[in-house]
Amino acid sequence: MDATDGVPSVSRILNPTPENLATNTLLSTPCSLQSSLITGNTEDTVKASATTEELVGQILVELRAIKVLQEETRRETKEQLSQLNTHLTLLSTRVSQVEQRISDLEDTNNQVETATSRVQSELEDLQNKLDEIENRSRRSNLRFVGVPWEMEAGSSVIKVVSELISKIILPDRLNLEGDLSIMRAHRVPFVHSANSKYPHTILVNFGDFRIKEQILSQARKAREFKLDNGSRFRVFSDMSVAAAHQRWEFVGLIDDFKKMGALASIVQLAKLKVLYKGQAKVFQNVQEARNFLQHVKKQGNS
Repeated sequence: MDATDGVPSVSRILNPTPENLATNTLLSTPCSLQSSLITGNTEDTVKASATTEELVGQILVELRAIKVLQEETRRETKEQLSQLNTHLTLLSTRVSQVEQRISDLEDTNNQVETATSRVQSELEDLQNKLDEIENRSRRSNLRFVGVPWEMEAGSSVIKVVSELISKIILPDRLNLEGDLSIMRAHRVPFVHSANSKYPHTILVNFGDFRIKEQILSQARKAREFKLDNGSRFRVFSDMSVAAAHQRWEFVGLIDDFKKMGALASIVQLAKLKVLYKGQAKVFQNVQEARNFLQHVKKQGNS
């Protein structure tokens, strides 16, 4: 609208310059006041103009202060955002580094597990080979268990063993001590009780493997031999600790297989042979034998 209508224009209201403010004030003044101003009331006009200019000046100062404050706030916000971006970048870099390290550790752990598994497998193979070598070195040995101490009075261990073999174990086959081919014979002390009154086992090494097998075969048939004084002794194969332990565990499974209608026996030093439903199986370790026993039990229950 125009000033002639008594209302300030839009451009003057939106642009608060000192001239526009003065004009707006004048235009917004009632007509009677305008008339008095125009007719010559110069002093009032000057006072009103000064008051308006002072008010406009204060408004401008406040507007400038607000603008400065806005600029400072914008600058501080921009700096804070920049710092946040920097921190986020650092955190992202560190997270990436941590993820890479975790990935490297996982790869290393997988490699270590693979190497450990391979080493463990190789160790088991070496242990089995060592056990086999040890048992081969003992294949010509026999253990005489329960031979009384007093039989050695005034005699050697070899002499005692020769008499036991020729007179009790194989009286009809070997009548001469020289035919026994005994290379060495000695008592084996107990590990846990060296001073035990129970007679220590006699370990005998034979130079002729065939003689050793004849004695062992007769010992398996007889199970034990009786002396003139009433005491008894037994003869067993000599074997490694691992083989002896496995053989002992196999012995505990034989009765279980028999209860299920299977025939089981120990063969080749420390292996278990099972005959079930016309099929023969040979087990080299106890766990395989136990698994097969569970299978047989399930078939029996079904």
